[in-house]
This record gives sequence, structure tokens and C-alpha cells, in this order.
Amino acid sequence: MRSSIPARFSLFSLQTHLRLKGIKARAKVPLDKMRDSEEDAPLFSDSTGEALNASAWNLVREATASATNVNAENEDLNDDPASMRWIEPVEMTPGTHKYVLMKVCDEENGEKKFLVRSYARCSYHAENFREAVGELRKDERMATLKAHVIGGGRIEYDEEKKRVFVYGYSMTFGRTPGCNKKTMEIIRKRFAEEDGDGPLAECEWSDEGY
Repeated sequence: MRSSIPARFSLFSLQTHLRLKGIKARAKVPLDKMRDSEEDAPLFSDSTGEALNASAWNLVREATASATNVNAENEDLNDDPASMRWIEPVEMTPGTHKYVLMKVCDEENGEKKFLVRSYARCSYHAENFREAVGELRKDERMATLKAHVIGGGRIEYDEEKKRVFVYGYSMTFGRTPGCNKKTMEIIRKRFAEEDGDGPLAECEWSDEGY
């Protein structure tokens, strides 16, 4: 399942979609002038996760532009090609925050790598994607790679007790089968590696909650 605002929507389609859903846009300008507000911060509905301005819509479109198998259970966790080992697989902030499970791909040779990103400064799932891509693009090696979102939810991370709980889903990107389980496995694997922070005392997941 993907966002209820697919990348193929036109501006007119988006306006109609929001109106039929009964969503009042909180953008700084009317929807019919969305093209002029693309530099505004992305705005999403707190109740539905839908994009409310052009900046948010374009962000979701970029995050879901690549064709992807939306069942995370079918993906190989061990994919970590040498060409992508410069990319940290897990970045998360202690506390409870939204997260996204991403896949970085080299479209020429088919190599891929999973990333988990959860930042305290991000209020929405799509913002985690934007922050992650922004950091990755500071490295010239990212020029040949593409990144997209597989799904998301929330991560509860107790750094002191070394406990992680992955749960919920993203209203913006929809429910993705296997997303929370895959994310938990990636986190647990990263902590157990030689240069990790040591094995976690507890690492669990659930598809319940939001």
C-alpha cells in the first residue's frame, strides 16, 4: 500500500482529492497557488498523513518514485555491497520518534542497501526521508544512486537500557508488510557488529499501534 496521493497525481487531481476527503489545507497559500509555495516547509495532515502543500506533495512523489516491491518480507537483509559500505545503515535518536525504512539502489548493477532513519527533529515520516537524502547527497558517491521509502512507523529507543521497540505504520506511505520486522532485524544486526554499540538487551517489533 502506498500513499493515497500517488506521484502521478496532477495539481488539479490533488486539489480534488483533498476536497473530496474533506481535508482543510493548512498551507500558507490557497491550493490553487501551490506552485508558488514550493519553498515552504512540507505540510501534512495530522489525521490522515496526506500532503497539504506542493512541497509535501513533491517530497512524497520523490520518496515513492522508484518502482519497488512493497512487501519488505521478500527483501534480503544481508545486502550490503562494498560500494555502499560508506552508508551508515542505522541512524536513530533516543526516545520515541517516527522512522522510515529506505532502500538505496544502484540502477546500473542492481546493488541495494536498506537504511533506517529516525530523527527527533522530524515531525513527519517524509521529513525523515528528506533529511536522510540530504545528508547522503553531500557525498559525491550518491550521484549514481537512487533512494526511496519502503515504509515507516515509530521507533522507541532507550539508549541507557539498550532496548528498541519498532511498531506502528506511516499514514503517508501506508502499511508495508514486513516493514517493522525488517527494521528491527536491521537495527539488531547493526548493534551486534564489531563497530556497533554492542548487542541490544531487547529488540522487539509489532504491527500494532500508530
